[in-house]
Amino acid sequence: MNFEQRLEFIDSLPALPKINMPRAFTSAPLNQPPHDPSKATASVMPDTINTFLPGASQQIIDDVNLCKLVMKHAADSKYDDKKQKKEWFQEYVTGLSKIGWAFQNMSSQESTIRRVGLTMDQVAFEIARNLLTADAASILSKVAKDAVGAVKERPQAISIFNRNYKLGLETNFDISPAWVDNYGQANMVLNCISLNARESTRGVLFWKSTTKSTTVQTSAVRVYLDNRTFSGLRAKLISKYTDAANKFIDNLPDF
Repeated sequence: MNFEQRLEFIDSLPALPKINMPRAFTSAPLNQPPHDPSKATASVMPDTINTFLPGASQQIIDDVNLCKLVMKHAADSKYDDKKQKKEWFQEYVTGLSKIGWAFQNMSSQESTIRRVGLTMDQVAFEIARNLLTADAASILSKVAKDAVGAVKERPQAISIFNRNYKLGLETNFDISPAWVDNYGQANMVLNCISLNARESTRGVLFWKSTTKSTTVQTSAVRVYLDNRTFSGLRAKLISKYTDAANKFIDNLPDF
């Protein structure tokens, strides 16, 4: 795909929906220090927690968040992510490829994790670790746990994450680890994880399995962001989406 086609693709993407934030969320911003790239951090979007391992700059965090939010919404506009999971995920990752994300390997499967007391961050780690580098996998478990714990403590983050959640239905969520490679490029394992969280009355964030095994349907793909391609597209994405995107994303404090 040439550069002009990529720009035309961005023009064709749907606008993000307009939402009214609760008054408590639109008051004075939290007195949060700037991100320290030497530390891990995370961001929250609807159904999604992006976990950033140490080494990610604020620019990389913003790029990952914006790309994922826009392409998730584009996939939502075409497919039901619960009834048409494979089609939805294919639309999502294909859209990302058109704005500079390159695929490395991909897996889609139904698997059973045999453990009582399983939490969503542990499920995500089990799914992602086979697609990670050894260094990334060694710290992902702790970062994912810290991120989920931080979300639970922030009403705004809970509200954003649960925006699409409907109690009593099968739940989809995404906890994606992201890190920076030796070329300064963002790397990530994109997840789409589906499980039955009906036993939780507060949503999948607070879910903990009470049975001896949990069956999950997953799609996962290892990707990286080609800086040469994306550098020419960043400004167009920002100009089209930044104002609306800010209402769908909550950057958490560093861990």
